[in-house]
Amino acid sequence: MNTQLEAYKTYLTGIKKSLVYVDILSPFLDYLSEKNINFSDVTKDQIAGYFTEKKYKTASINTLINGIKDFCKYQNITEHAIYEMKLLQVEQKEKEVLELEDIKNAIKYLATYNNRLDIQKMEVILYLMFYTLIRKSELILLKREDIDLVNGEMKICEKKTKRENVVDFPMDLIPKIVSYFNRSPEENNAFNITEVEVNYLFRVISKYLGKRVTPHFTRGGGIRHLLSKGIIPQDVQEIAGHKNIKTTMQYGKANREQRKKIFRQKIG
Repeated sequence: MNTQLEAYKTYLTGIKKSLVYVDILSPFLDYLSEKNINFSDVTKDQIAGYFTEKKYKTASINTLINGIKDFCKYQNITEHAIYEMKLLQVEQKEKEVLELEDIKNAIKYLATYNNRLDIQKMEVILYLMFYTLIRKSELILLKREDIDLVNGEMKICEKKTKRENVVDFPMDLIPKIVSYFNRSPEENNAFNITEVEVNYLFRVISKYLGKRVTPHFTRGGGIRHLLSKGIIPQDVQEIAGHKNIKTTMQYGKANREQRKKIFRQKIG
């Protein structure tokens, strides 16, 4: 079987596919060999017994199930106990994000205890990142000509796809943006922000919150906030620039009370 596994590894390498199945299959095949169990004849109970003995978690169990299935298909094995086994339901952990309240408190903290950062600029940036779901890389590419200060709109150029996306931001941010623009002419980008400066901002916020947070946490918090306020998932997906709506929905959805409130407002 080791020869077959090596051939399988060569096959995966040739098609530039991850070798994670090889890594998890190897100890399983060694286990079968020690128990004098033929790979083709192994039963569901014996496979389950291996999971129990190794104390595998759900994700590892699912990886091995998929790995055995792929290994069988590679060898043209059409009848095997693994085909009768279903993947286990993986418990979805709630995504860690920066909530709106976290941002408000962080801004108060920065204004009181940090004199290295331009607080007015950082306040605008944090709220824009939260409401428009803009990524750090996109923020650094942003120009003032991309920001419509009449209609509260912003044109974002997605760095990976080069796709332009027009998103909205709260109208009450406009005076804050105008105030900053009036006192600080545009140089490198709309907010004259550097990657180093953004990273430092989030290191300070991490220290204040007592946990590591990144710019992506702000994006995630914004997604959750928009969903909770009744913005339909497809629209939030469009704002975020997600290819798959499942990515958007990882951040949660409106609860029963919120759904009822939105229903009454829109339907009656």
